[in-house]
Amino acid sequence: MNIAVALVLGILIGWLIEWVIDWFYWRRPRNESRNLPAAIPVKTQKIRYKTPPADADDLKQIKGVGPVIAKRLNQAGIYKFEQIADLTLDEFEEALGDLLQRFINERAILRHARELADQKANGELK
Repeated sequence: MNIAVALVLGILIGWLIEWVIDWFYWRRPRNESRNLPAAIPVKTQKIRYKTPPADADDLKQIKGVGPVIAKRLNQAGIYKFEQIADLTLDEFEEALGDLLQRFINERAILRHARELADQKANGELK
């Protein structure tokens, strides 16, 4: 009888741990305001390049962005830190598509892109 109880208890604890991991890493709540009234979305003028600009940034300088992700961003017309800094989470997810599932924290990538964009604007970065 003790083996059966231990087996059931182990299964329940394993399920609980899996649920917690799933909730915190894959179903993170967004910082979207839920109490605002529904409004008509306004399209923003975000710059997307069809060809690489002469002053394109090396997107691989952003922590968490490698050659594959940089290539996917370039395919979406994103070549500068400022462009990534202006993206929302949904736009970032749309630009990367299925590659985003590999990330643990896409907010950290956007935050680091904003830092690099600020450094570039202040002349601290080439």
